[in-house]
Amino acid sequence: QVGELSQQLETQSKKCMQLEAQNQDLQEELSTTRVNREKLEKSKCQLKEEVANLKHRLETNMVDHSQIEQYKREMEERAAQEIRQKLQEVNLFLQTQAASQDRLEQIRASHHASLRNQLKHRIRDLECELDRIKNTQQDSIFQIVSPQAEVERYKELYLEEVKLRRGLANKLER
Repeated sequence: QVGELSQQLETQSKKCMQLEAQNQDLQEELSTTRVNREKLEKSKCQLKEEVANLKHRLETNMVDHSQIEQYKREMEERAAQEIRQKLQEVNLFLQTQAASQDRLEQIRASHHASLRNQLKHRIRDLECELDRIKNTQQDSIFQIVSPQAEVERYKELYLEEVKLRRGLANKLER
């Protein structure tokens, strides 16, 4: 029986050693797990801080973004208003330009009409003068003996009349 008991003691002692080794391994694992847990808790705290910082930055950016949107709307409104104002100025300028152009056309038409009337009067006066000269010339032709002198006189008067008519026609065209 002693042999059996010593054998059981030996087996129990081996078992005990195995359990102690296992216990030692578990202790080490527990220690490693604790260290890992502490690291994870530190990481968790750091992540919480980072999330809080990110939330704060996001809120700040949202405020900045809304301010930027407001500023953008104000700039767009101001630009649209300036464009409307410039268009009104351009329209006013164009209306003034058109009125000036109309006035200029009226002045030109009036000036042309005046020139035409002056030329008509001048032509009428010259025609009367020519008729008078012709009448006078006819009277003097009867008095002049030489037909050659009469022909030369008519030629001169005719050339003078042609020259005057051309000058008047040129003035009328201008």
